[in-house]
Amino acid sequence: MGENSVEQKFQGVIAVVLTPFDKEENVDYSALERLIEFMLSKGIHGLFPCGSFSLGPLMSPGERKKVLEFTVKVNRNRVPIIAQIGAINTKTAVELARHAQSLEVDAIASIPPFYIPTDEEAIYAHFKEIIEAVDIPVYAYNNLWTGRIISPGLLKRLIKLGYQGMKDAGENFPLYCQYLWESPASFNLLMGTEKLALPALSMGGKGFTSGTVNAFPELNVELFRLFKEGKLDQAAKLQQKILKLVEILSIGPEISTMYTCVNLRRIKFGQPRRPLRPLSLELQDRIKNRIIHLGLLEEPYY
Repeated sequence: MGENSVEQKFQGVIAVVLTPFDKEENVDYSALERLIEFMLSKGIHGLFPCGSFSLGPLMSPGERKKVLEFTVKVNRNRVPIIAQIGAINTKTAVELARHAQSLEVDAIASIPPFYIPTDEEAIYAHFKEIIEAVDIPVYAYNNLWTGRIISPGLLKRLIKLGYQGMKDAGENFPLYCQYLWESPASFNLLMGTEKLALPALSMGGKGFTSGTVNAFPELNVELFRLFKEGKLDQAAKLQQKILKLVEILSIGPEISTMYTCVNLRRIKFGQPRRPLRPLSLELQDRIKNRIIHLGLLEEPYY
């Protein structure tokens, strides 16, 4: 761990790392290494493994540990890592948190417990046990897919516990702004979708996580550079292009579509794990044609 604060350390484009699987649904570590090296070569600023886009909830705790260990090994301290350790039960989340700390990752993040009905006090207790189990920075992770939105009131309580940041993938920009305004200046609020990257940066956010960065890191990295240089008109045009790319993902199941996009970048990748499925050849062709039309399979993207 370095001397920098989490706000200084986690800025810019944080890649939500896809996890590739082979035909037997085992993690394809060779493909994972190729993907990480590809994104690092394009200038990403951080890694966020084992999250929702990474299919962390579809992996066993043992698999998640191995994926994180491998990610740390491949990264070689080139960029900071936030390990997603959230789980449906508190015991597993704490176990994964301690494991992540043993690997000397820069921070951990946790979604709220999901699926099982709980109240806010139970969610607070869950987050409390996690932060009490480790000595590294801990982020909350607000994710629309869990069906549990972290309220501003709960976030204030988590900050009092010592939470140093949050990834907000709630896709509710007014709520993101409320989180930002009601948090101390040292609190690192990361926008959790590239769809709102530029608006979040414009409101004072320091960085954002992205799924499209797996296939098109150049777009995301360039947007952040343009913003930092004050070239807001150019950044806005790039944000529009990213929105068009995200729209293409809706041609099929979003995560499955991203696997297709990574393969289009000539990265021999792999496939998702069930219940997600590889896309049909017809859908793959539609996606390829749309991406070509968007100009993303030409130099410097190819």
